[in-house]
Amino acid sequence: MSTIKNSKTNGEKKQTIKLLWATDIHLDHLSPEQGASFIKEMAEQKPSVAVITGDISTAETVDKWLLYMDRVFTCPVYFVLGNHDYYHGSIEQVRQKVRQITRYSQRVRWLPEVGLVSLTPNTVLIGCDGWGDARLGDFDRSDTKMSDYIFIKELVGLDRPQIKQVIQSLGKDSANYIARALPEAMNRAQFIIIATHVPPFAEACWHQGRRGDAKWLPNYTCGAIGEVIQEMAVSSMYHQFLVLCGHTHGFADVHILPNLHIKVGEVEYGKPIVQDIITVY
Repeated sequence: MSTIKNSKTNGEKKQTIKLLWATDIHLDHLSPEQGASFIKEMAEQKPSVAVITGDISTAETVDKWLLYMDRVFTCPVYFVLGNHDYYHGSIEQVRQKVRQITRYSQRVRWLPEVGLVSLTPNTVLIGCDGWGDARLGDFDRSDTKMSDYIFIKELVGLDRPQIKQVIQSLGKDSANYIARALPEAMNRAQFIIIATHVPPFAEACWHQGRRGDAKWLPNYTCGAIGEVIQEMAVSSMYHQFLVLCGHTHGFADVHILPNLHIKVGEVEYGKPIVQDIITVY
């Protein structure tokens, strides 16, 4: 369990919340009964808020699982999407589904659609999907072939230069969103939690105990988001940034700067877990 200490109280009683974080739960690798059981297990932790940083399922079922969470949880559930959530579908198709869920469900919210979320008087949550955007490492010489190129409509049939163009655009779109959201977040609070799927820094890209190399980094880091967050963190050491992400399935817990902390969840396919319960006060 982790804590975020809120030092700015203005003489008022501190508000304490319990944030549950999970990532890469890949419910499509479970039976329906197992998936439902895990969602109930998360809800039984009785968090004040839940945050899921992508790879919930695939395009065919991600909306159904989100609606099930809406029935089971008694607290808000904020999420971003991961690359697997688009498998066997298209990016725009899936995003349209989750926009509708955000609009009409009681508790489940896609973070890019809702903007800033105030967790306590001095802590806000923002988030976006992110993408392995070929900005770090050496995409042109990498022989890594992602399943994304087979199962996501927008990437099917493209050659390597075309793929690079698309994924860099996706990464840039996410970075632009963060660049718009962060100034308002920093005006509102000292502590900013950023939920995203893909690690934004090479230092946080690990798998099976090994740090990502030049071939691995292009698809497993979102350099565009990292640039934006680091620039904002450098501009104000007063603010504290915590980035929660997944994608690599490899544990990482690193400080890029004294005020910029990155946590990446470690998980196995078919064995989803709660990554952390973070007490915010």
